[in-house]
Amino acid sequence: MAYYIPPRNSNTTRLSFLPISWVSKTGRRVTLDHYEADTDTNQLHILVANVIQEGTSYPQIDLSDVNDFKAYYLSHDVFVLKDSTDGSIVGAFYVKPNFPGRCSHICNAGFVVGQEARGEGLGSFMGKEFLRIAPGLGYQAAFFNLVFVNNSASIHMWRKFGFTELCRIPEAGDLKGLGLTDAIQFYKKFDSLTLDDIHKDN
Repeated sequence: MAYYIPPRNSNTTRLSFLPISWVSKTGRRVTLDHYEADTDTNQLHILVANVIQEGTSYPQIDLSDVNDFKAYYLSHDVFVLKDSTDGSIVGAFYVKPNFPGRCSHICNAGFVVGQEARGEGLGSFMGKEFLRIAPGLGYQAAFFNLVFVNNSASIHMWRKFGFTELCRIPEAGDLKGLGLTDAIQFYKKFDSLTLDDIHKDN
C-alpha cells in the first residue's frame, strides 16, 4: 500500500451483536467474537504466519516476526473465529481503513482460515458477518486491493455478496508455485437492503 495509515490509538469498538455462534457444513460449532490480546495473540500469530508462508493469497512473504505481525494484522479491529469445543482459533479477519484521512470511510479486510478447517464454509460465514461488522464500525464501503485469481472461493463469495469488480491487475503477485498471477479489485458500498437479504439465511 502506498499510504501510511496510523494504528488506532483508542480501544476497539465493541459491537453489541457479538459473539455470534454458527455451525459449519461439517457440524463444527464455532463462535465469532472480538480478538482479545491476552488470550489470542500467540495462536492468531501462528495461524496468520502459516497462511502467509503458503504464499498464495497475501502479498507478504513472511510474518514470522511477532512485531511485524502485530504492525500489519493487529493495527485496528480484529475478529477471531473459534472452535466452540476446544477454543482453538480456526479463522480470523481484520477490518481497517484502506486509505487515510478523508478516504478512511472505505475499509479493507484480510481473512484467514486454518488449513485443517477449510472447506467447511467458514470463510463465507466470516465474509457474510463482515458485511454487518464493518458498517457497525462506522465504515461506508469496502475495497479489496488484491484478490488473486487462484483464490476461486474468495472471488465466488464477493461476487455472490454483490461486490463490483473494478479491474483486473495483470501479474500482480509472484505467488509460490504459481508464478506471476493476476488479481481482481473488488468494491462494495454498504447498503442496508442488501445486508438484510444476505442475512435472511443466517
